[in-house]
Amino acid sequence: MNIYMNKFTYEYDSDGKVSDAQVGLYGNDSDGEYVSCNLVVKQDDLGDGKTFDNVTIKDIFEITKKKVLAYLQPDDQKKATDATA
Repeated sequence: MNIYMNKFTYEYDSDGKVSDAQVGLYGNDSDGEYVSCNLVVKQDDLGDGKTFDNVTIKDIFEITKKKVLAYLQPDDQKKATDATA
């Protein structure tokens, strides 16, 4: 399944600087299954020395995909809740 960006919006603080980016992702396949999510990419998510002024939308898209995977495959300290318990 290919995942596409279907929403991208910068949010600004009271000083007119970009505070975060709101990103929507969507994907579907031939069986009718789909995924859809909206995430917020914050300054801290960009990495050391990076700001919204020096990253591309493609960079933010890649960061967003990594955030989605982190939610779906949590590390050992953040185990997913067992739905059968």
